[in-house]
Amino acid sequence: MKRLLIGVFAVVIALVVLGAAALLLVDANHFRPQIQASLGKALGREVSIGKLHMALWTGSLEADEIRIGDDPAFGKQPFVSARSLDLGVELWPLLIHRELHVTSLTLEQPVVRLLQNRKGDWNFAGLGGGPAPSEGAGAGVPSGLTVDRLRLDDGRIELTRMAGDRKVYDHVHLSADHVGTQAAFPFELKADIAGGGTLALDGRLGPWQSGNAVSTPVDAHLVMRDLNLIGAGLMARGSGVGGVLDLDTHIASAKGVLRSKGRIDARKLQLVASGSPSPQPLRIDYQANYRLAAGTGQIANTTLHAGAARLSIGGSFDNRPAVMRMDLKVKGQRQPIDDLQPLLPVFGVILPKDSRLAGGTASMDLGVRGALDALVIHGPVSLDGTRLAGYSLGDKLGGALALAGISAPKDTVIRHAEAMLTISPKGIDADPAKAQIAQLGSFTGKGRMAADGALDFRMLVKLDQGVTGAGQAGQGLAGLLGGSKAGGALGGLIKGMSTNGVGVRVGGTASAPSFKVDPKAAVGLLEAGARGKGTQPAAKQPASTEDALNNLLQNALKPKQPTSGH
Repeated sequence: MKRLLIGVFAVVIALVVLGAAALLLVDANHFRPQIQASLGKALGREVSIGKLHMALWTGSLEADEIRIGDDPAFGKQPFVSARSLDLGVELWPLLIHRELHVTSLTLEQPVVRLLQNRKGDWNFAGLGGGPAPSEGAGAGVPSGLTVDRLRLDDGRIELTRMAGDRKVYDHVHLSADHVGTQAAFPFELKADIAGGGTLALDGRLGPWQSGNAVSTPVDAHLVMRDLNLIGAGLMARGSGVGGVLDLDTHIASAKGVLRSKGRIDARKLQLVASGSPSPQPLRIDYQANYRLAAGTGQIANTTLHAGAARLSIGGSFDNRPAVMRMDLKVKGQRQPIDDLQPLLPVFGVILPKDSRLAGGTASMDLGVRGALDALVIHGPVSLDGTRLAGYSLGDKLGGALALAGISAPKDTVIRHAEAMLTISPKGIDADPAKAQIAQLGSFTGKGRMAADGALDFRMLVKLDQGVTGAGQAGQGLAGLLGGSKAGGALGGLIKGMSTNGVGVRVGGTASAPSFKVDPKAAVGLLEAGARGKGTQPAAKQPASTEDALNNLLQNALKPKQPTSGH
């Protein structure tokens, strides 16, 4: 028995030695023309590989380099170039029949160049479309290529679109099994995105559409983490906007249309240069269809979440320019303002220092158009039943209230406010704008906030009768001034502040607004007060009287100065 085991062991050793000797006698370069022809035929491109070596222990062929030519219409640079190529082969057919059966293909540190021309065609669209003009192509070369195991290790993808923008993906790792042109095959792809972020894609690809690879079906799960909108080239550097996205979505492509449905989590999102990054993450549940050949798509059934607030989004986008262009509608009715707070800085809305909106609801119907980093947002916005906590507009107009014996509320209570807003890189325009402020009155007018926060609003303020005392004998500011002939005349003028209104100009900055009487509007009001109820215009008041009354109004409306205690 012992002798039998020794004999079997000797036979095994002999076979191994003979196999190794046979492999050593095989000239690996003998198969180079066949390999080049097979790959070239399958890809429809010219393929060249470097000197081949036989790896005894792995049973594979190794090449110093490989180059896959590009479509001639896209230049002479290679479509794929790799530092080395590792071909797994079946040893028995190779030893006995000198036949090459490839079982695996591994590219080390490949560089893949994806190019789009001005017509919108891609350089990879024709892959598998026909025979390559390769030398040494022998008879009987198969028309297709099947590989049990395909690997790309530590690669690089350079993508350049028709608009000229360029995106780079480093440390690319691709794994695919049972690769062929006749059926779908599973794959996994991982890569680092230049400028920050990672990409992971896994699913099934195929059957391959020879001559029109863009239309090859795909069904996969895509995850992107820490995608920097500026670093990835989705927004222009220096535009003053940006953000970081996490994306988790399912994608499916068929007949040239890519459909995706999933979730986007946005951090530090800022869509207007005059704003600031969102202090809290925002979530978007979205659905989109993208026409691959046209480079355009549609967004539907999409919701932006901010706490309990829900804003619906729908429209179209155009991915052909260097920066994607949007044409969207954003709508929301009676959404809780408390939950919309994180959205305010995203769109450039700045509140007075140390203040915030509290309670109530907001409604909007906005059009969002333009490049992603230079959006123009236009439409009506309204607020109901809210208050600007930590900021007292009545205190800023406190002189009049104090004279009337009315204490200004600590917060600005907004019964209703509405404006037609235009938000752009230049700032925010409100035309027209109006508001009803509790215990104060109504404001109507228009104005703008520049990109640097500077305010320039011109408003007509009509004070409530409780402030002016109009129609209430002995009450309010008018009542205090009605005890004399001169006071009665001035009291009539003050009563006009509740019927005709007084012009106020709002300046300063959004974080520290300032208020003063608009001289032109004040003069008009003085003339209306002097005429009283008569139909004949009053004679022009002497300049000194007019100035004195104007100064009184300005003093009544300017902020109160603190008094020192005794």
